[in-house]
Amino acid sequence: MSTNYPPRSVSTPSIDQSLNEILTILGTTKPSLWPFWEKTGFLVSGVGLGDVAPAETAGAAEALEDDFAPVQLPGGTYSYHFHPTGDHHLAGIDSAAYTFGNATVDAPFSVGAWIRPNAIASNTIMAKYSATVREWRFWIDANGKLSFELFDESVVPDAYEIATSTAALTLAQMQFVVAAYDGGESAPVVNLYVNGVLANDGTTVETDAYVAMEDTATPLTIACSGVTATPVNEFHGRIALPYICGKELTAAEVLTLYRLTGPMVGVEVS
Repeated sequence: MSTNYPPRSVSTPSIDQSLNEILTILGTTKPSLWPFWEKTGFLVSGVGLGDVAPAETAGAAEALEDDFAPVQLPGGTYSYHFHPTGDHHLAGIDSAAYTFGNATVDAPFSVGAWIRPNAIASNTIMAKYSATVREWRFWIDANGKLSFELFDESVVPDAYEIATSTAALTLAQMQFVVAAYDGGESAPVVNLYVNGVLANDGTTVETDAYVAMEDTATPLTIACSGVTATPVNEFHGRIALPYICGKELTAAEVLTLYRLTGPMVGVEVS
């Protein structure tokens, strides 16, 4: 009987230096970065906190080399391919490191990634958001626009704040997308960025009376919403270098991240 073990991560000084620079910008409060430096096996290791697992239909484990088609990037890490047909996604856990509300107040946080979407309608990039137990969701909405949702699960029927980009994303092009929330639940400011440029005015649209996010048991997912056994709004395309941090990234920090990570993924930046 053979046993599949996760591969050992192989790093180089140049990769480590770049990741150190990224983590310095993300700060010391709840930073999580997934470099995607594995190309085989059943584990995607996180830097900061939290590994995630490649999963497919009904949450079954799946090796990266089977359907995630890792492509090595100029910086030495990989991008992964996600496709809704096989429910391909990365399954995380429920962790305090991914929660930024306690039902009374919210805390600042930011999420981001490089994406190459093959579809731009109802595609989740990263979330802690199931069908009935919701916290936050970073996604491409039904109109192809970058969107970030904060959900208050304690209000019936639904209370949430949504920020939306002014323009739709571009199909099939590598783009650096970021959402930065100031944690001000009573008058939230959520800045959305595409390729280092502000893509909205920071305002959100409120439905019902939003108070704050709840600390729920929903796991983190990358490339879908929902729990791992029943993924929804699945991403179609490639994702690289996703991250979360417990601070509101400034416009200058987002631009620095864009300029730092662009060459890592093969994008020429100015």
